[in-house]
Amino acid sequence: MRPRLTAAFYGGRGFSLYHACGSASRVPLAPHFHDEYLICAQLRGDEHCHVAGKLHEFRSGDVALINPHQVHTGNTEGEDVEYISLYVDASCVQRIAAELGADARTPEFTVVRIANHAALVQEMARLLAAVQDRGGTVFPTPHSDDDPELELPRRVGPPALAAALAAAAHEPGRPPDDDLSVDEALTRVVVHAFEEFSNLRTPLQRSTNRVSHRKIARALEYMRQLPPSATADAIGLDRLAEIAELSKFHFLRQFDQVVGMTPGAYVRTLRLCHAARLLRTSETPILDIASAVGFADHPSFSRAFVRAMGLTPSEYRRLGPL
Repeated sequence: MRPRLTAAFYGGRGFSLYHACGSASRVPLAPHFHDEYLICAQLRGDEHCHVAGKLHEFRSGDVALINPHQVHTGNTEGEDVEYISLYVDASCVQRIAAELGADARTPEFTVVRIANHAALVQEMARLLAAVQDRGGTVFPTPHSDDDPELELPRRVGPPALAAALAAAAHEPGRPPDDDLSVDEALTRVVVHAFEEFSNLRTPLQRSTNRVSHRKIARALEYMRQLPPSATADAIGLDRLAEIAELSKFHFLRQFDQVVGMTPGAYVRTLRLCHAARLLRTSETPILDIASAVGFADHPSFSRAFVRAMGLTPSEYRRLGPL
């Protein structure tokens, strides 16, 4: 019998963290996105990931960098995988960028894959150790339709994580017993990633999130500015094709090709991102949040939220305020 995937979430001011290890899920992640930055360290195993419609392969020791609203998939391979996914809120990045004296404009990543970057992987491992020591772990409830083999993780990290932490402890110039706070560990990861792999210091450098198709880019900007309560007419295919100045047929085809998902799926994901933010920035009842983002009832909202975020709405709220 093959090992099963184990997973846990951790939350804090300006971020959430996901640690998974074991066997890859039988259900690959469908195209999706988040309104946070994603920094993902591959500790063991391989993963194929489409980002904005382009295929990338990640190996052990690689790091993936995904910008907010950048559509991507996930498909781990093999019996032995482990990775750490860090979701950083834009406000956290803006604060750290200001402290670094960078341009006021919010930076974006300029590369998707960093090959075999031990230093950044070690910083991610330190952050995971810091949030584990602090406590407040949120274990996702197994959902048979989404991940039939999900179980709870052990507190002690598996071999790949232990190796990364051991290497970090013996990094030249750093005391072996360095005990970072969560804020310190988070700042080190963010500074490292954005100083080296974003347009933080070079505002004219092209982001990987830039859409070269001007007409589709115009429609995307329109969709992102719509309120979650936008009417069906405002988000309908006729209106979106009109904004893009394309026929409905060409708009659908070009949107899916350039963005990586359908317009309808993109709008639904935007609404779920808005719901996720409300869950961690307000005490609004979950049913009211579901209604505000266009869902008729709690069960349908919860199912959609789990598919997008990996946690139920109530579990996600337990990650704490942003």
